[in-house]
Amino acid sequence: MHPTFSDRNRPSHPIYHPTQKLKALIATAQIGTDPLFGQQWYLQNTGQTGGTVGVDLNVINLWQDYIGKGIKVGILDDGVQYTHPDLQPNFNTSIDFDAAELDDDVSPGLFDDHGTAVAGIIAAAANSIGGVGIAPGATIAGLRIDFSGATGSFDQDAVALQQMVKFDVVNNSWGYIGSFTDNFLEADLAGNQTALQNAVQNGRAGLGTVVVFSAGNERIEGDSANYHNHQNSRFVIAVAALNHLGKHTYYSSPGANLLVSALGGDLEDGIVTTDRLGVAGYNLVNDPTTPSDYTDDFGGTSAAAPMVSGIAALILDANPNLGYRDVQEILAYSARRTDVKNASWSINKASNWNGGGLHTSPDYGFGLVDAHTAVRLAETWTTQHSFANEERISISRSLNQPIPDGTGSLRSSVPVNNPLELDFVEVELELSHPIVGELETGIKSPNGTESVLVSQSSTDGSIFHPLLGPLYELKPRFTFSSSQFWGETSAGPWTLIVRDRSKGNSGMLKNWSLRLYGDKSSDDDTYIYTNEFAKLLGNPARRILSDTAGNDTFNAAAISSDIVLNLVPGTGSLLFGNLLTIADGTIIENAVTGDGNDVIQGNDFKNDLNGGRGNDTVNGAANSDRINGSRGNDWLNGGTGNDTVSGGAGNDRLTGGQDADRFLFTTTQSFRSPQLGIDTLTDFLRGSDKIVLDKTSFGLRSRAGTGFSQASEFSSVANDNAVATSAARIVYSRSSSTLFHNANGEAAGLGTGTKFAVLLNAPRLSTADFVVQS
Repeated sequence: MHPTFSDRNRPSHPIYHPTQKLKALIATAQIGTDPLFGQQWYLQNTGQTGGTVGVDLNVINLWQDYIGKGIKVGILDDGVQYTHPDLQPNFNTSIDFDAAELDDDVSPGLFDDHGTAVAGIIAAAANSIGGVGIAPGATIAGLRIDFSGATGSFDQDAVALQQMVKFDVVNNSWGYIGSFTDNFLEADLAGNQTALQNAVQNGRAGLGTVVVFSAGNERIEGDSANYHNHQNSRFVIAVAALNHLGKHTYYSSPGANLLVSALGGDLEDGIVTTDRLGVAGYNLVNDPTTPSDYTDDFGGTSAAAPMVSGIAALILDANPNLGYRDVQEILAYSARRTDVKNASWSINKASNWNGGGLHTSPDYGFGLVDAHTAVRLAETWTTQHSFANEERISISRSLNQPIPDGTGSLRSSVPVNNPLELDFVEVELELSHPIVGELETGIKSPNGTESVLVSQSSTDGSIFHPLLGPLYELKPRFTFSSSQFWGETSAGPWTLIVRDRSKGNSGMLKNWSLRLYGDKSSDDDTYIYTNEFAKLLGNPARRILSDTAGNDTFNAAAISSDIVLNLVPGTGSLLFGNLLTIADGTIIENAVTGDGNDVIQGNDFKNDLNGGRGNDTVNGAANSDRINGSRGNDWLNGGTGNDTVSGGAGNDRLTGGQDADRFLFTTTQSFRSPQLGIDTLTDFLRGSDKIVLDKTSFGLRSRAGTGFSQASEFSSVANDNAVATSAARIVYSRSSSTLFHNANGEAAGLGTGTKFAVLLNAPRLSTADFVVQS
């Protein structure tokens, strides 16, 4: 059996189908310098193709910070023309592999155009030619298979899938034609399931390779992404396709297993990307709008999947410590709802997203992927969820009960006692029915959410959209999955519901199994708020945050506007000008805000407060708090208690408040003045307060601890003029009460160093006032 494309531009083959390093980050002024950028509506939708303004990936502002640098993205496809000038700068030929020819050259065959187009969406270079990729600094390589089946071994897809473990992210814009044809319960495909598990279990040193699959393009045939075990594996991110209006395309396969959507185009809104050079490829004729080495007519879920793969590379660039399950959750919680009037949308019973449950749909997953929101969440994500710490529950029932023919339903419930915080749910069914397409099968959670796993597959009852009975009868056992319970708790009765929607054919439910996956339930909750909060206030319960236990976090890092957040129980906060109340008796210990100029007020418990980007005002209260300004020019006040105050980037005003406080200066790398700015310490008190310096940031050799174990690394001089004559790493000018960093080490002159702090009360500092931190 061979896989085939999910590219709407290519005819379906009878068996298999594809689904269609920079030296510096990209400065704002450079965005759009690639000549085809204006046609890449999926990057920035201005309505240039007649679509809805803003229906895009919301990605371009991220390139100032993240371009996927250092992230390896595999492209499992029909080959990549890596000599293309927009791909060559990022392509690594030392890690690619051709599973069809069993060699290390992934050059495409005569009619293999697909992988080159996919590669450009992910990582076309920002080099002022052609277009630009979503992660224009990522490293890409090919894993080639032959979709036609003309060459290569029977199990070439399993061989290629086994190579995924070498990569951080792998894109799969392909799938099997025909419902239930890729059934991992069959021996000839067991190797594929093993390869997927190997990738998430062992890839990225155990954090897991992020595996992305296109959902498929067989909607009008009545197919579902949930009828394919490659697409509905819990190890993968299945991606649907939307058009430039934000509506699901006519071809995009639905399914309860979908995680997110991206943009695949419909009829008049093709995807601009790299094409094979010259007359080869999709752009066969002289196109006045697109050069011959590019195409403006790529599309399908084949195009949507690499958009998610590119965004996954940006997520890992922002936070390389994430597990693959973290990436899945970040994508789900950051996706936004488009086509809001579509009847397929529902709200599940999670409680930690914008004051309630997540929106989900069999057509859209959790919504259109939003790169900006996803990366902001990734920056602040502190947990690590991988295969190793995944919790699993499995329960089976043997029934051998008839399915009511055309009326009523067969229901079977199983109890779950262990409370998990859910990710994916799997249901394995063994049943018999002459026309399975007449059946509708769903699973209902203890919280009341019902997810449809099998639905009537004839879209209009015509002979052109046939029911799926004969195909299914060949494989009576199959595993379905659902992402729609994400964030819910597992404890309570789960109910399988089987309905026969047509009379005249009877069937039997023999056995079924329920498998739940997620994390141990915890009282330590993170409540995520995004830019969609204001659109969800038709439910007034979302305006009140209530929590009774644990160490909890209010994460508003994804909100791009100014907010006022007051953690004092019983008080109000403002998000987009809308009132949110922390309920009486609710203790939220930690908070992080986003890109706006925010105000955070802590409560009388031990707080960890982070202002994010923007010029923020952050105030602790009566306890020992951690106050971090992050980026921007911030005003920070620890309040009473023994606080740690860190301005982060920008020129910040730091007040420790009462008691013994620590003023922390650290960056993510060796000293760079833009990462620290020049902070003003308003109330440093010798004998109780400390200035904490990170060893790496300041290039210190002193041991961690109070003072400098190497006394020569600190010097106090009379005035600023004497600073440059000092050979100490840290130099204090008594006349201006200013701290300087000497990047020249033990040589005189500051080099690339500069001032980084001013102390308003002009203390006479000594080594005892410092702490070196490793």
